[in-house]
Amino acid sequence: MISLCRRWARTIGALAIVATIASVRPALAQSKEPFPGLDAYITKAVQTWKIPGMSVAIVRNDSVLYTKGFGVLSVSNPKPVDDQTLFEIGSSSKAFTATLVAMLVTDGKMRWDEHLTTYLPGFKMYDPVANEDLTLRDALTHRSGIARGELAWLGSGVSRDEVLHRVRFLKPESPFRSRYSYQNMMFLAAGEAAGKAAGSTWDDLVKQRIFVPLGMTSTVSSSRGLTTSNVAQGHGMSHDTAFVKPPFNAENIAPAGAILSNAKDMAQWLRFQLNDGQVNGKRLVSTQALKEIHSPQILTSPGAGGGRGGGGDTIPATRFTSYGMGWFVEDYHQQLRWQHGGNTLGMTAAVGMLPEKRLGVAVLSNMQSAALPGIIMDYVMDRELGLPMKDLSNDAYTRSLTQRRRADSVEKANAAQHPTDAKPPLPLTAYTGAFADSLYGDVTVAVKDGHLELERGEWHGPLQYWNATNFRWTILPGAPTGPMFIKFEISPDNVVTGLWFGLAGDATLLNRKGGGGRGGRGGRGGTP
Repeated sequence: MISLCRRWARTIGALAIVATIASVRPALAQSKEPFPGLDAYITKAVQTWKIPGMSVAIVRNDSVLYTKGFGVLSVSNPKPVDDQTLFEIGSSSKAFTATLVAMLVTDGKMRWDEHLTTYLPGFKMYDPVANEDLTLRDALTHRSGIARGELAWLGSGVSRDEVLHRVRFLKPESPFRSRYSYQNMMFLAAGEAAGKAAGSTWDDLVKQRIFVPLGMTSTVSSSRGLTTSNVAQGHGMSHDTAFVKPPFNAENIAPAGAILSNAKDMAQWLRFQLNDGQVNGKRLVSTQALKEIHSPQILTSPGAGGGRGGGGDTIPATRFTSYGMGWFVEDYHQQLRWQHGGNTLGMTAAVGMLPEKRLGVAVLSNMQSAALPGIIMDYVMDRELGLPMKDLSNDAYTRSLTQRRRADSVEKANAAQHPTDAKPPLPLTAYTGAFADSLYGDVTVAVKDGHLELERGEWHGPLQYWNATNFRWTILPGAPTGPMFIKFEISPDNVVTGLWFGLAGDATLLNRKGGGGRGGRGGRGGTP
């Protein structure tokens, strides 16, 4: 996540939280700061970006140098964050799934280039070429070619098996193996395949093969495994108003982005990765198998791996980025770097290592699409490399203000397309009914208290008429995402035959059940 949901994230991510958090204090230190002034720098950065809570772990040479919490669990809970506070780590979970597969490759129970259907016989792809040739390696390297199709699982309320079944209806956005195309459902497939190959489940395997031997005693494979109250709450914002978001339900995509962890446990994860897959002298995965997930498998587009990319420097910090398996593999100031961020609907993480320096950093936060975790990771690495001191946080924040003004201008332009006194072209009852699609499932529209309501899976909410045949859907409960636009398909005789549902680029026409109309997928049908 999931680098999950970036299309809903505003460019500036975590610019604002309520002004009541005017003073963000660090929790008691668990270790001495490894670089002079680090505590003060992070504290100031958290205040500048108005992040409710954050925790940081730093590892060097198989030693834990630093684990510390900053801020509070949420804007409504002033309990301080410490190094045992759990955060959703989103797509940073992918490295756990890739490492688990590497362990099974070490055991001889899986092979990188074995067809995925060897482990999941019922799995199918839309493209016949991909369906015939898709391997475990393809699933772990984002080169399947299919579009993201996030709403096939997100908020759908369906099981993992049903999500995998829906993959067969997702059309490709590029030819098979032709380019990097980020895909959460393929990591679900890899994780479920690992469970089948070992005669277990992904959840049990990741716990028994990774969490337990590494001493990650608080880490859980999804929110359903929580037994502690020391859990950060996710946040989003609307301009300068922050709101607490409900826990991110990623159970049906868990191998791609459902893990919750803390700074203390993530330090052990970093040690393990940097120590060639060994814990206390015991090898858990072969050198060759671990090397495979840390090796470039496919080039990515510039900026795909996140990070600040030089921030306007003459010589960019990162000049190339590739994807291994569960890790972005790139250069960073002429050093090899493995890293992977994570975004859920309320939290952001950054996890990275400089293996040649044996340095690892994990930064966890409880703000959706926050820029600061990646900035702090870069700042720590810059200090380790002895680079000239720069205030990366302040520089990025200054740039974000410009981006904020641009975003506000776009929002005003969109608002101008919404006449305040406009009424839909048809009576509200004309839009009601059940709509369905094999990929996105069932959607129901009904009249409630004088307005339209749309319900789909775990989400529901009012439809506000916008313009033409477009309505804006405010999603509940807890506004898990920003509003989505729903476009109705109306025949020449003024009959609603379907509605466009999905994110821009992935929008799909859902036909009215029991009615006519044509189906299909295409362009930007869901955006006015």
